[in-house]
Amino acid sequence: MIKLILVTLAVYLGMKFLVPMALPFFIALVLARFLYPLANWLEKKQNIRKTTSRFLTYGVFLVGIGCIAAGLIYLCYRMGSSCLENLQELMETADRIFCTCCDQLEQITGFGTEEIQRTVSQGAGNLTEGAVKYSKDAGWYMAGLLAKVFVTFIAVFLVLNEYENIINGMQKTQIGKRVMDMLRGMKTASGAYIRAQLKIMGIVTAVCIGGLFLLGVDHAFWIGLGVGFCDALPFIGTGTIFVPWALIEILLGEYLRAAGFIAIYFACSFLRQMLEPKLVGKGLGVPPLAVLMSIYIGVQLYGGAGVIFGPVSALIIWEVYQFL
Repeated sequence: MIKLILVTLAVYLGMKFLVPMALPFFIALVLARFLYPLANWLEKKQNIRKTTSRFLTYGVFLVGIGCIAAGLIYLCYRMGSSCLENLQELMETADRIFCTCCDQLEQITGFGTEEIQRTVSQGAGNLTEGAVKYSKDAGWYMAGLLAKVFVTFIAVFLVLNEYENIINGMQKTQIGKRVMDMLRGMKTASGAYIRAQLKIMGIVTAVCIGGLFLLGVDHAFWIGLGVGFCDALPFIGTGTIFVPWALIEILLGEYLRAAGFIAIYFACSFLRQMLEPKLVGKGLGVPPLAVLMSIYIGVQLYGGAGVIFGPVSALIIWEVYQFL
């Protein structure tokens, strides 16, 4: 019991403080593991020198990352262009919705429309001031993130060059062999976790698309697809979209549509809470209750990232405890 408590404390402190610092190098090791077969194939089958093969493999990696980045930039450009082309219509629609909401609030609360608009404008001004106040912190955060990305890219090339030496060095010691076994187990568990999340995201996306289509929402497919993707993110979820949307529909007097949005939100939340422990537990070969406990405790300890860190911490604790 003392060993288990100490291992749990060590894993928690490691995940909380050490993992953020070592994350770029861990990601580099994972990426190098995926790139190594290509480099090895170039060396063994094409008789290319090691240095040249590693440069070519790293070049393919950079080209792939560049293509993905270019695709995302192009997608943002098209979305921004579409918004600019329809900016006047969007502004008129937003103004109409705002005025309608103010009229509904006047009927409900008894406050005048002008007073409500003045209060909302004052709140928007305070929000803008707060955004400007914290923009410096956001800038430093982005600078730190870019620095981590740069370090990760450099580390990928360095790890790829020394991949055989790193693996051979780890296999020469008992602890290194155990770490390799843990990494293999984490690889299997990560694959099972990702497959489970993709299945859940597909089901939630189908529910969102079907519900929005039944409610007669324009562009139901694309909106449902975006909401389904947001549901897979730990910090967002479907409630971030559907709850404010339902409140706006209530203020607009569209009570049936608001009830529909709330129903979709509850259906998606229920499906995720029911399917996640079952599918993840089935893929990992552990009871669903244990998966649910690891996710819940992880969220309490790590915040939104605990959806991922919780099961990973539980897996590391079990592997280290077995080793001891």
